[in-house]
Amino acid sequence: MPWGDRTGPMGMGPRTGRAAGFCSGFNTPGFMNPGFGFGRGRGFGRGFAWRVPTNYPAPVQPYQPTKTEEIADLKAEREAIENERKAIVEDLKAIDARLKELEKKK
Repeated sequence: MPWGDRTGPMGMGPRTGRAAGFCSGFNTPGFMNPGFGFGRGRGFGRGFAWRVPTNYPAPVQPYQPTKTEEIADLKAEREAIENERKAIVEDLKAIDARLKELEKKK
C-alpha cells in the first residue's frame, strides 16, 4: 500500500502487492516493513546479482594450429609486412622528391 490507506498498489485492493502492509497484520505501511521485495540483496531483484550458477561451462581449450596452418599464417604475415615496407619506401621517395622540389624554390 503506497500510502498505507488499505487500497493496495494503484487502488487494486488489499493483498495485491507484496503483502507487507496493514493487510498482512503489520502495524505500519508496507514501505516501512522489511518484507520480501525487489532490491533487498537476496538476488531476486532485476539484476539477479546474488544468484549462484548451478553449472559451470567447460573450460575453453586454446586453439592449436597445425604446422601447415602455422606455416601458411606466417607466410601471409610476411607478405603483408613486405607490402607495407614497399609502401613505406615509396612514401619516403615521394617525401624526398617533395623536399628537393621545395629546396630548389628557396
